Amino acid sequence: MNKFSSYKTQSIISDKVNEESIIISVAGTGDAANLVVLKQHVWIETYATEGIRNEFSEYLLDTFTLENEIETLKNVRRKTLIASKNNHLIGCAVVASDAECPLQGFNNSAEISVLYVLERFTGIGAGKKLLSHAVRLIKDEGYGIAWLTVYHKNMRAIGFYRHSGFTDAGKTYFSMQGNQYENRIMTYMI
Repeated sequence: MNKFSSYKTQSIISDKVNEESIIISVAGTGDAANLVVLKQHVWIETYATEGIRNEFSEYLLDTFTLENEIETLKNVRRKTLIASKNNHLIGCAVVASDAECPLQGFNNSAEISVLYVLERFTGIGAGKKLLSHAVRLIKDEGYGIAWLTVYHKNMRAIGFYRHSGFTDAGKTYFSMQGNQYENRIMTYMI
């Protein structure tokens, strides 16, 4: 039995923020194109802090494609949560039960492999709501640990995760065209 098969695909939760609603729901294949654009945009804004070079462009164009997004959305071991405001996509989180934590002793865990919010919508609670719903999904599916990786220079994200109860458990490396980029592994015991 796939752990995520029981999660309701029509789950919708609404919270008021500044008199406007942020709605968290489970993405469907109809959201794929918007998710690709959002992920490309947030990835570039987060990691291309000194500008764009070939390895970034090639990674983006190979990774964040419509075909890959549809494949992720159809994968029963992954759930994509989306944050919308006024019927516009502003963020997403992907929970993956098929990922193995790079640290020893973290069995019975699921990864929050993506948590992206468009820059202009940070600070209004969208990231907090996505993270909260991702952790709840992990808990509801019977996992005892939520984990994620975050670029070691992304101090705002590291602070956000620490403030949300995650602890720094070690490091790992993200490889791209032979280059290694340090990431921190952060865990949350459920």
